[in-house]
Amino acid sequence: MEKGSRFLLAAAYAAISFIWGSTYLAIKVGLAGFDPIFFVGIRYALAALLLVPVMLLFRERFTGTLASWGPVLVVGVMFISVSNGLVFWGETRLDSGYTALLITASPVWTAALTPLLPGEPRLGGRGWLGIALGAVGTLVLIAPWRTGGFELMGALAVEVSVVVWAVAALWVRRLGDRYQPVPFTIAQMVAGALPMLALAGVRGRAVVAPVTRQTGASLGYLIVVGSCVAFLAYFYLLRHWSATKVSSAAYLNPVVALALGAAVLDEPVTALMVVGTAVVLAGVALVLQERREAA
Repeated sequence: MEKGSRFLLAAAYAAISFIWGSTYLAIKVGLAGFDPIFFVGIRYALAALLLVPVMLLFRERFTGTLASWGPVLVVGVMFISVSNGLVFWGETRLDSGYTALLITASPVWTAALTPLLPGEPRLGGRGWLGIALGAVGTLVLIAPWRTGGFELMGALAVEVSVVVWAVAALWVRRLGDRYQPVPFTIAQMVAGALPMLALAGVRGRAVVAPVTRQTGASLGYLIVVGSCVAFLAYFYLLRHWSATKVSSAAYLNPVVALALGAAVLDEPVTALMVVGTAVVLAGVALVLQERREAA
């Protein structure tokens, strides 16, 4: 791996830790004006356009036939149309910080699905214990025994989005290095954005209320900062650090989301949320520890 500037590496890591945690708040604010389906589509369509000059700057390009990009397009639909679409829809019913907490179970779902794929290592006792803890913690977070139907549907939608994201991420690993990073990202964004924009057009619904300065700013933030800047920081880190080290930023994202939700929108932080998250993170730690030892 190349040796990068310690300052730039620290800045990039801080950027993805804060930015990806702050996107939940931006989504919540934007949903006051935008329909969730249109919101997803326009975010990623415009982000893809902004990444085209970046692709040219890095001297990367689309190579191969359209058929060879088929798997990338399918993954883009899974990541953006389905997974992001469910998160945006879920946030019409849930607090932003709570949504971020539900997504902390992502590594647990990935670990649970990995053994189903041929050639992947099997989990040992510690890994399965981690998955069990993650499932219990997720159940505590969702709390179906005390949550109203409106909130329960949103929580279940977010958990389904986590499973879809895990499946897509495992598929991406199997695509290997056949595609250059920026064209790969642009293709996924376009593939995921177009169905959402088409669906929004069929429904004839782009906004749910007049677009204000706040909702417009949230869209701009998600496009420029949440998509383009975060991607560039992530890409820079991956050139210098291991993927495992970079992914550790995911532990900070829910903390940022909770703090911003409480400070800006007065969202509550309950004891049940703290307990559920602690149990999920304990499960994630067990899973990751087994993975490191098996590597």
